[in-house]
Amino acid sequence: MTKDKLWTLGFINILAFDVMYQFGAYMTNTIIAVYAMGLGATYAIAGLLAGLNPGTSMAVRPITGFISDLMSKKTLLISSAVLFLAATLGCAVFDSLVLIGFCRILQGASFALRSVCVVSLASKVVPASKLGSGMGWMGLSSVVATAIGPMVSEKVGALVGYHTSFFIASCMLALCVVLALAFKVPASAEQDEERKERKARRNFSLARLRSELRLDSFIYRPNLIFTAMAGLSGVPQGISISLIILAAEQRGIEGATIFFTCYALASLIGRPLIGRISDAVGTRRIAIPLFGIELVSTILLMAMNNTVMIGVAALLLGIGQGSLYPVLQAEAVRSVDSAALGRAANTFYIGPDINMCLSPIIGSILLGSFGVTALYGFGCAAVLLAIILYGRWLIRHREQ
Repeated sequence: MTKDKLWTLGFINILAFDVMYQFGAYMTNTIIAVYAMGLGATYAIAGLLAGLNPGTSMAVRPITGFISDLMSKKTLLISSAVLFLAATLGCAVFDSLVLIGFCRILQGASFALRSVCVVSLASKVVPASKLGSGMGWMGLSSVVATAIGPMVSEKVGALVGYHTSFFIASCMLALCVVLALAFKVPASAEQDEERKERKARRNFSLARLRSELRLDSFIYRPNLIFTAMAGLSGVPQGISISLIILAAEQRGIEGATIFFTCYALASLIGRPLIGRISDAVGTRRIAIPLFGIELVSTILLMAMNNTVMIGVAALLLGIGQGSLYPVLQAEAVRSVDSAALGRAANTFYIGPDINMCLSPIIGSILLGSFGVTALYGFGCAAVLLAIILYGRWLIRHREQ
């Protein structure tokens, strides 16, 4: 790997893989509920099918982190793409809600596996001095997918049927399989990966597996504070994805969908830019201002009374939370030993997964019982707690 060069073939490959994978994932996640309703599902069943993907991801992350530190990351990357492709094709061809539910579980497991492999492999092809920039660019995959994928799947579904949306997503995932097969691990890292995989196959046994099943085999303890900060910081986004339209209607505001456009635009610009700044000045100097910007966005959403306020708040949230996420992610894998990289990357996702599962539930209860101010008061309190945790981390690491 060329010293301090970010845009290597390896990085372009893994970035392209993640963009295509997440595009396919967001295409399916957006339409699964309405697709299920068309097959005769109740609202409760449709909601369950929609939640099976993130719920499964959250449940299996400790296991995927454990597996990823025993096997080749490239092998697992290929497996994750094949698994999601098969599950998405299953959603397209099955009319049984039970079988579609099984496919959603497979998609969730694949998504968890992809997450840990992508971050681990990206850290191998990105020089340490460019890690913030690299993670910033990697973070754009979900931004692009969120901004475009749902619109494409909805338009295609409305015009020619949702089966076709699943087939288009499957084509993208097939390309992911090709990109995963083409990915080249740097020579030194590849030798370590092959050695580790041979050792794992040679030494594998049920007795060894039982001996490895302890908390530290699944969780990278130093990253617990990072996953907590990322999860808490993500609460305003988590509640907005599901509830911003309902919250706006409660205040008599139209055009709330501008939130998603503004958030995606701010994240699209902010993530790579903030990543470069964090590489130049360090995480500690950039994180607190980003937390502050996010806090202002939640206060604006608490007080929103027109569409402009929603748009401005979304822009600030995209700059603050949207850019902060990859900064924390880069810090979570920085200087982590290769043997623990899978667990370190995987542990980071636990908090965001919990947030995406629970925040909409808690938020809907608050919105229905106490209104918009309580909804975003919850988001504001979560950000304040994340700031407190970050301050604690700074105190503990002030000499490093």
